[in-house]
Amino acid sequence: MKSIKFSLYLFVIVLFFASCGSASHHFYATDEGNLLALREEKDLKVSGGYTPHLNSLPGNNISAQVGYSPIKHLGIHGSFFRIRNSFTGAEGIDKNVYQYNFNGAVGGYYFKSAKAKEIFGDEEEGLTSFESATEGKGLLFDGYVGYSRGAVNNFYFGETGKVELDFQKIYLQGGFHIFLDKVGASFTLRGTQLSYLDSSKAYGRLSASQLRKVEIIEENNPFFFLESALKISIGKPAAPIRGYLTLAGVYDFGDVFLEVQPSTMQFGVTADINYLFSKNDKTKKKSSKKKRK
Repeated sequence: MKSIKFSLYLFVIVLFFASCGSASHHFYATDEGNLLALREEKDLKVSGGYTPHLNSLPGNNISAQVGYSPIKHLGIHGSFFRIRNSFTGAEGIDKNVYQYNFNGAVGGYYFKSAKAKEIFGDEEEGLTSFESATEGKGLLFDGYVGYSRGAVNNFYFGETGKVELDFQKIYLQGGFHIFLDKVGASFTLRGTQLSYLDSSKAYGRLSASQLRKVEIIEENNPFFFLESALKISIGKPAAPIRGYLTLAGVYDFGDVFLEVQPSTMQFGVTADINYLFSKNDKTKKKSSKKKRK
């Protein structure tokens, strides 16, 4: 158990330093994907995250997610992602980049609960052992198909130009999650098709190189690539509130160069709404029993 926890911490440290590249992006930044781990029927979870922009760290973004399982093995997700950066580009021109997108996904999951072995009895009668499921601990496998719609805007200062790109994204995501005593880890991989829409436009005073970047997007649209996300959760697996850190990245755009932010990072909390309601119901039942006595 200790070796698994040490490996998780080491993995987070390595990915953290690997993600500390330029926080500047031009035409796309990846979000977290669907990282709310639904494990049983009526599971309802929400999460919210925020990361400020600190030096070169990939921050200044917010996210919100909600996930619900109406029946066993079926999950529905919805999320919102926004990122904003100000920086000086390669041509010495200051600009702001602002992106937002809404996501929706549906899929399935399978949760394998961890078993605890208990032994009871005495030496004369002999020892008896049995296995029982542990609350919240175990392995989770899930898969989702999703759709995203959003926009990324580049505001150039000095030249007073603007590039507005509307996009949609279709993706297929697979995930693996492990829940230990006080720490958990999730890893997801998404195959993505990113398409920029005809409603995209560029206007104002823009240089030839800036306009050429937009033309390259139009000539090579759509784009296919991989996205991944790692999430480390802190807190007991059955706790109502858990803290988390996520690192997400974009990989392999093929032969065509598209300026993207290679990674994003989030700090946030996840709330298990179903757990909170069930706990309140148990508390009410106990209080009602005491009153009867």
